[in-house]
Amino acid sequence: MNTQRIFLIHPQHDPDAATIRQLKELITSLDLPLTLCGETDFAAHIEPLEAADKEPAVLLFPDTTQRPAALARQARVHWPRCEIIFLQSADRAAEFRRSLGLAPMLGSYWSIVEVNPASLGPVLVEAASAARRRARFRTTLDRANASLQLRLFGSDPGRSNVADHYLANFIDFAQDAIVGIDLNYQVLFWSSGAEELFGVDSRAAVGCSVRQMPFWGDELEAVPDELARRGRSMVVERACQLNERELALEIHCSSVRDANGMPLGVSLMIRDVSAVLAQRAASEALMHAEHQHLYQLFHQAPGFVAVTQGPRHVVELANRAFHQLVGRRDVIGLQASEAFPQMEGETLTELLDRVYGTRRPFVGRGMPVFIHRSPSASPELRYVDFVFQPVLSEHGLPLGIFCQGNDVTAQKLMQEQLKRSEEHLEALVEERTRELERSQLALHQAQKLEAIGKLTGGVAHDFNNVLQIIGANLQLMRDGVASQPRLARRLEAAASAVERGAKLSSQLLAFARRQPLQPSPLNLARQLRGMDDLLRRALGEDIQIETVVAGGLWTTMVDPHQLENVILNLAINARDAMRDGGKLTLELSNAMLDDEYVRSAAEISPGQYVLLAVSDTGCGMSAETIQQAFEPFFTTKPEGQGTGLGLSMAYGFARQSGGHIRIYSEPGNGTTVKLYLPRSLQEEVEPVTPLTGPVVGGSETILVVEDDPAVQTAVIEQLAGLGYKVLRANDAQSALSILQSGLHIDVLFTDVVMPGPLRSPELARQAKQLLPDLIVLFTSGYTQNAIVHGGKLDAGVELISKPYRLVDLARKIRHLLANRAQTQAMPAILSEPEPGTVGQVHDILLVEDQQDLLEMTRELLVMLGHEVMAVASAEEALEALAERRFSALLTDVGLPGMSGEQLAERVLRNWPETRVALITGYGEGSGGDLLALAKPFSLEQLRELLAQL
Repeated sequence: MNTQRIFLIHPQHDPDAATIRQLKELITSLDLPLTLCGETDFAAHIEPLEAADKEPAVLLFPDTTQRPAALARQARVHWPRCEIIFLQSADRAAEFRRSLGLAPMLGSYWSIVEVNPASLGPVLVEAASAARRRARFRTTLDRANASLQLRLFGSDPGRSNVADHYLANFIDFAQDAIVGIDLNYQVLFWSSGAEELFGVDSRAAVGCSVRQMPFWGDELEAVPDELARRGRSMVVERACQLNERELALEIHCSSVRDANGMPLGVSLMIRDVSAVLAQRAASEALMHAEHQHLYQLFHQAPGFVAVTQGPRHVVELANRAFHQLVGRRDVIGLQASEAFPQMEGETLTELLDRVYGTRRPFVGRGMPVFIHRSPSASPELRYVDFVFQPVLSEHGLPLGIFCQGNDVTAQKLMQEQLKRSEEHLEALVEERTRELERSQLALHQAQKLEAIGKLTGGVAHDFNNVLQIIGANLQLMRDGVASQPRLARRLEAAASAVERGAKLSSQLLAFARRQPLQPSPLNLARQLRGMDDLLRRALGEDIQIETVVAGGLWTTMVDPHQLENVILNLAINARDAMRDGGKLTLELSNAMLDDEYVRSAAEISPGQYVLLAVSDTGCGMSAETIQQAFEPFFTTKPEGQGTGLGLSMAYGFARQSGGHIRIYSEPGNGTTVKLYLPRSLQEEVEPVTPLTGPVVGGSETILVVEDDPAVQTAVIEQLAGLGYKVLRANDAQSALSILQSGLHIDVLFTDVVMPGPLRSPELARQAKQLLPDLIVLFTSGYTQNAIVHGGKLDAGVELISKPYRLVDLARKIRHLLANRAQTQAMPAILSEPEPGTVGQVHDILLVEDQQDLLEMTRELLVMLGHEVMAVASAEEALEALAERRFSALLTDVGLPGMSGEQLAERVLRNWPETRVALITGYGEGSGGDLLALAKPFSLEQLRELLAQL
């Protein structure tokens, strides 16, 4: 055996390939003998070397070999002891190992090594050394055997039997399984190692056919004939299943001959190499995992990386970022001039040649390059930072170039943008300064209006108390002057002045955002259509009116009566600005107020709004006038032609409704007032109509709590004139003392704003604890957060605003007392004997906002044999009617939102087959032309009403 020679296989078509040249240089540098052999000439080299006993130390297969595994198996038949090394790249090593299979039939001495000149040298040196040690050991063993034979047996052949015993003893104690078979495939010898490995006793194995043994397979059938023909040993690797365990066996087969060289049989030395293979597979798997990890890091690197090879700069490796930069994936194997982006000025090839030739790196910063992502696309300009680093061998020779960098186009563009921004910084600062000044002016204006609003609210409160005194006394005087027409006319003139003052006070409260709003979901298009006649009468024939409504108009949550006043005031202001006639345009549309817009407005949130724009062709306003336009009593009209409260009231209404108002105008070019009201997602509700009906009194007891003596006196006289028993208190604490005295009191009528530590809402709460059936009615000329939140009255709170008329107060009190009476009567009615069956069963929809009355009235209707669905509002009733039909509708008149009368009208219009009746707490005659049942009612009265339906 030539214990130093390296046998290198090269591709027949390219014996001078770059890889072969590098391997030749490496082996030569290691001072190891080298033999080159082409793939197709491999078989011709084996037999001469075998005949001359010149088995090489290492058989080296580069990764360019076409059939490395087949050639290696062929070599192993003739060269059982040489080291076989397969060179593979890191990303292909695992795949190549799997292609060899579990038992690759390559003997014990083979390995897969990564193609890396830096680490391959030590591997070759170690493989050659191992082969030399094996050869030396083999020679020493042969000499020892010959010496032993001579000492034991000498030249006496008769002592061979003793030698057989020695040999059998050695074989039995060998760790490997040793089996001997004859030419008929019968087992002649079965060692202890075979018994232990296969679990078969030698007495059972000897004499049997070897084909029955667990290790035998098709791969071994031709072995005896092959060994008989060639007379040499060979190695067979085989996988077999033994007791549900997969074994990898390495079987060394040797021919047994007699003294004349005639074949007698075959000896088999069988070794279990499963653990060795498993350990090797684990090591290779670990190496593969490490390589995969490095491969992932390489491809996932945020910067682009590429490696070129040789002086032609052929791309050998490129990561994902490089593919993304150049916009293509087919760059491996291309020259850098084809794969890399093109540079401005110096060509890329010249730069790479310089780096390769000088072996010095090149660093580029923010270099402009052009990328052609497709042949038809125009070149795309990008900016990159990169480094071209030469790759050198251990001898300092250039092998290629390592290219690494980053796409800095975004940073470059950002720097250019920053430069442009800096150039325009002064202009931007000036613009922001002007915006800040505008915002400060808007804030100053809002703060000024807020301060005026607080003052105005306080004035309106006192003014309403004065008007209440005057109005109440005028109403009390009417009966006394009925026979004196002259005095009656003067009283009516005074009463008209009180109404005008009340309107003026209402406008002041609107500006101060202190009026008690009762908002409901409205469609402003319907509101404008309902005001058409009113606007035409107010504006006259010289003003042309045009209404423009956008499609899909949203609903908004506002007080319909206050909105009507706002529209009318804006229209009258427009009329006064068009003295010679003109055109008034009312526009409705949906609008979005974004963050940019609200930055220039005070106390407004971005979002969805309904826009009402009122435009005229009048004289317009100056910028100074616009700044003061919303201030109370500011007007540009001649004295006596305006109060200066129209725009103030519109401003307060918009703010209290959660909206926004703005004026756009120029002198001589007309004016546009834009009112933004927040969008509501609730279904539209028609406006509530004022309650009507007779004015009646009663004999119940009412406790009046009022701190103004004049107002208190006027109210007491009014209520006494209606027949009520009246008690008085000057503050909340005094009223609580009266309530605690045990006197029977039916109604607590109290002002909201009261002096002293006890506030009116707390008085009402304690009063209800003392007298659960007590009715609480608030009054005020100025609402605070005590009973109003978010611009709406708190749930369950009853309020009548100052100044109020006697008829309004009388109806309100009567309605509340009727509801209480009905509630008190219900238990007795429900305890009456079960009524007889009725002639006709109605499917009734019952509508009542008081929950206790709703439940008890429903029970009464069920007692009378009817089917009932009960709801608490007109809106719920309409939803129920849209889903099913009812034969009858019973509804209370005083409902929140849409009134019972309005609900009845809509039901009769849309569902004429449904019979309708009203339940009213305003006394007899308040139902109009419809059937009505006054509260409190009895079971018999309810039965009579149902009989009329």
